Amino acid sequence: MSHRHSELLASLDRRLWRDLGLADPEPALLRFLPMVVVAWSDGKLGVSEANLIRDRARSLPEIPREWVNQRLRVPPGPYFRCQVSHLLAFMANTWSGTEGDGCQDWSETGERWARELIADQGIFRRMFGGLEREKAELSTLNAAMHEHGIFVSDRIWSLARGAHAEADPTRIAYCKKDADQVNQVLGLSFMGEGEHLAVGTMNALARDEDLNPHRVAELLRQSAHLREGERWVLLGEEFVNSGRPLTQLQRAELKRAMEMASGCAFEECSFAELSYLEDALAVDARWMSWVAGRVEELRVDHGSVVRQQVPGTFQAPRAKVKAQMMQTLVPGPKGMGFRVLELFFGDEVLRLASPVLQTEPPPQEAAEWIARFLPAMCDPWTQLVLDLDGPRWVAEVLPEMADAASSRPEPLLPGRALLVPPWVWFRAADALGVRFFAGRRKVKSPE
Repeated sequence: MSHRHSELLASLDRRLWRDLGLADPEPALLRFLPMVVVAWSDGKLGVSEANLIRDRARSLPEIPREWVNQRLRVPPGPYFRCQVSHLLAFMANTWSGTEGDGCQDWSETGERWARELIADQGIFRRMFGGLEREKAELSTLNAAMHEHGIFVSDRIWSLARGAHAEADPTRIAYCKKDADQVNQVLGLSFMGEGEHLAVGTMNALARDEDLNPHRVAELLRQSAHLREGERWVLLGEEFVNSGRPLTQLQRAELKRAMEMASGCAFEECSFAELSYLEDALAVDARWMSWVAGRVEELRVDHGSVVRQQVPGTFQAPRAKVKAQMMQTLVPGPKGMGFRVLELFFGDEVLRLASPVLQTEPPPQEAAEWIARFLPAMCDPWTQLVLDLDGPRWVAEVLPEMADAASSRPEPLLPGRALLVPPWVWFRAADALGVRFFAGRRKVKSPE
């Protein structure tokens, strides 16, 4: 193994552990990871599950033992399974060729402990099929450990970790109205050396329906410890799961549309998995793309920023793009503000606005605003525009989505910003190298 290759593996090793919130690698934790993932697979943690894991963790050194206890106190977030899967795949792949590395021991022990956790859940849950999510999670982790494949393939895993700088992703979207909802397939197509893959989500998006504000408030309370981007992804998952389940016929139609558009096989993943991949691409490959609403596509891709409107096409080389974040938040509903990212193209400016929570716990007014307007920000036929001097949020509704963008430029009116979902905002900032605080909440509620 070359010195450069060894340095690359060591760097990736450290990064994968840092993704899990650990400063240094902790190999003793490996056998505990499948247990924690399985325990949280349904979003809840039973007392018996927590006690069993805690008892097993008593023999760990202080730092990894406290890490386990922290993961038992609060839900670990939407990216946790992806992070664990990638780490297990990496460790199995890099350790399996080393004599005496103990890879077989920790992988078998982790799988056995996870199965014991499932078996310990009581006769009634086993009899009435209440353990399907746990079994599915364990199956996914086993695939990661033994086949080194994450939610799609080695290629996607490599892309997500930034190992392939030559990544050439293309955004593909297909929407079809169906009564009061939109059946949508949204994903990425990757063209590699002798390999062409497409991965994405298929969902039925409910139109003209708010999220449940009590459920939104509950998710916000449960996620106060998470990084800001992951917190919003949880709410995004809530939205994409709010529509009626797709029928087999609808799923077949969406899959066929994606395969025709990409020219290759399509594999489905969850909203969180796709978000995790796109976040990594924005940070590592300086690439992001968004297709929704009045803006048909906004794309940051190494040397250029492309904005395709309906109507209108706007393009500028990245070397001429100046990006900055508005440091003073635009006031919003109680407990909320709007963070603005400004992209300057010569004499023109494109503003992207996104909501940000300012107090913890968020007040009810903030939860109600999110429940009302987050669906509109994700609706392919609606584009919310923020009036910075108001502020007012204006919905621009399209009767139909155009097949292609017009060649006539149509800039935003002065003093307005496109109101986009927070995960879109974060990816645009990451891809442009804009620095902002995206850590854990530290703001306290006013007395």
